[in-house]
Amino acid sequence: MALRLGYAHDISADLVNHFFLDLLEKGVECKDIRNPQAYLSIAFRRKLINHYHKSQKQKYAEALSVNEDSTIPSIASEIELIESNDELIQKLRSAFKRLPARCRRVMYQKFYLGLTTEQIVAKTGLSSRSVYNNISEGIKLLRREMGRQVPGVHIAALLSIALF
Repeated sequence: MALRLGYAHDISADLVNHFFLDLLEKGVECKDIRNPQAYLSIAFRRKLINHYHKSQKQKYAEALSVNEDSTIPSIASEIELIESNDELIQKLRSAFKRLPARCRRVMYQKFYLGLTTEQIVAKTGLSSRSVYNNISEGIKLLRREMGRQVPGVHIAALLSIALF
């Protein structure tokens, strides 16, 4: 199974060994399992998924440590830069005003009033899916508009600034 998923032979062998060692440590008994083949298959698949997630986290952590040495600005420094830039704030305000009314209303409640999706649903009568879709569409439109006007600015930094 591990080889089919693209793991190297030596890593696959290590994962199988660790899997059976884990079973022994947990004290899993065959008499407690109704379908041993399905149990082993699912448990090993979960082991592979956990290994994949751990390796992805490790790669991400390594990438972050590399980026710490580079000149990529943090969101906090970007927020400070944006807050001091009145022209950028005006562009953001005008881009926000050009959003469809439904997106503006939901985004205002989410990002500026700090309401949860459930609270917005209760307040507006929209479904939770509609709230999510409106927020997603609004962010996409803001990214597009602000990307044209000010390339390289993170939308997360923009949304953290009060527009009103």
